[in-house]
Amino acid sequence: MAYAHDGLTVWTLRDMVQRKRFNDLNDLFNHGLNLTALPVGLCAGAAAPVVIDDDVIAGVIDAVTAMMWRGKVFFSSTNPRVSEGRNRIKALMLPGAPIVPMCKFDTRLVDRHPLAPDATSNVVTLSYPDPETKPYVLERVFTKVQVYDVQAAVKGKYGPVFVGKTWVGRYDAQGEFTALNPNKIIAWYFIDFNDGALKEQQEHHWDGSHEELLDPLPHIDN
Repeated sequence: MAYAHDGLTVWTLRDMVQRKRFNDLNDLFNHGLNLTALPVGLCAGAAAPVVIDDDVIAGVIDAVTAMMWRGKVFFSSTNPRVSEGRNRIKALMLPGAPIVPMCKFDTRLVDRHPLAPDATSNVVTLSYPDPETKPYVLERVFTKVQVYDVQAAVKGKYGPVFVGKTWVGRYDAQGEFTALNPNKIIAWYFIDFNDGALKEQQEHHWDGSHEELLDPLPHIDN
């Protein structure tokens, strides 16, 4: 392996995408850490799109990952393997726009998943059958460009860091997702719930935007 686990951050992982180190990223994803519960709280995030043929989808993903997305927040839950969350995203595609919790998702910790057949650890899934929270333009977009995430935890600089993959596809009436091409992702993303990552994000990867936080953190009864 041409990388050191103890130095991995969401930003060094994004750099691996930009340098097309996909074999290393897949190796990390497929040999992750087993979890006993979903993470909870605020996490720093970084992401990078993968070149795809659909210009519209590519444009949406590139705008979100490069300009608007800052991470996620996972809610606490009575069931440690099932919860909900939001994405930390700019309300508008403007430099001074606030970052708000939007694009809601359902999340699960599962032992196996068909979109990650080679993963040797359990994985976390994030589904977006009903992403709208308020009438944000981006949420409306994601009702049309429907996506699904699978992520695996690996050892990082500050503690566990998640290596994630995103697929595009369709949700049916029951909220079940079918990928348009299970063998082709549209983006890699990386999130870290550790305090060190959040501090690094604020000190070195922030543009001064105000963020609206969920305080207290919602609790989900499952």
